[in-house]
Amino acid sequence: MKRISNYQNGAGSPILRRLFQTINKKIVALVLTCLVLFASPLFPKGKKLQIELYGGISAASPKDLNLLSQAEEEYNNIFFYRYLGGLPGYFLNDFPEITSAVPIGMRFKYHLSPALALSLGLEGFNRQRQESITGTFTVTNWDLEYTKKYDPYRLKLSGYSVLAGLHYLIPLGSHTGLELGLAAGWAKAEFNFVSSWTYDAIFHRPMDVNTSYHDSATLAGDGQGDGWAARGSLRLNRILTRRFGFFIEGRYTFCRLKEIRGSGRESRWGIPGETSWAGTWGIKKEELHTTWYDTTVHVPTNYWEGWVETQREREFILDLSGLSLAAGIYLRL
Repeated sequence: MKRISNYQNGAGSPILRRLFQTINKKIVALVLTCLVLFASPLFPKGKKLQIELYGGISAASPKDLNLLSQAEEEYNNIFFYRYLGGLPGYFLNDFPEITSAVPIGMRFKYHLSPALALSLGLEGFNRQRQESITGTFTVTNWDLEYTKKYDPYRLKLSGYSVLAGLHYLIPLGSHTGLELGLAAGWAKAEFNFVSSWTYDAIFHRPMDVNTSYHDSATLAGDGQGDGWAARGSLRLNRILTRRFGFFIEGRYTFCRLKEIRGSGRESRWGIPGETSWAGTWGIKKEELHTTWYDTTVHVPTNYWEGWVETQREREFILDLSGLSLAAGIYLRL
């Protein structure tokens, strides 16, 4: 049985071994020829340049930028929830975060052959989340009423990228094909935020004598940075005419921008003028110790005056990585 198996595999004869090698080469050549023949209806001769327009949705969620909302929520949690005992009306989880974007783009593609193409694309997005948030809290035993209102609380993020790519096209029929793509290039993004709040406390004392307290502030800031980006994609092409078609594309983008710089501004009720500053963004570790609760809050900031170096936990990263889905049209010239 061992001798028969070797004979069938061509191991027992140099002549048979060469015969099998020749057959394998012909099979590979035949498969490649078929791919080219099947691809030819999709890629007309002389039509090497392709222009694409597309839009989609991205699941990018910049973690450090969203820490702004999470820190604001934690500050309110320390007082309204921890100190006052979890009063009804607490606006937990109402602070907006950016968890998606809607990119649009244009891509120029040049076909080197029916199976290979080079591309150069420009893509951008603009995303804003804004809320008006109000919480009213009453302590019946103390005759106390607290009201805090954010109007507005806003996060805004925008950016664009220029990517060069290499694409491999696999025909699935006369009008349909798959496309694998790899691209890399340069990206730039910027953000800004506004937190404008008012706070009122009323203490209803006996004998109809009321004592009230008011405070308000507006904190705003911005940042921007640039760096490299990389993307992998899998795409389904469908041709409608010899020049025109559409596609659906799934992508994953890796883009983490560092050394984010920007400015900041703050105005406070009862304090004349406005305080402003500029600096590099980082994550500040703020340890809070009160008689009722101890905690640590991580705060994104570019204001470092008066803070010690050990409070700078790490650098601020504007992470635009994530999955996305795009659909568009293309025109062959």
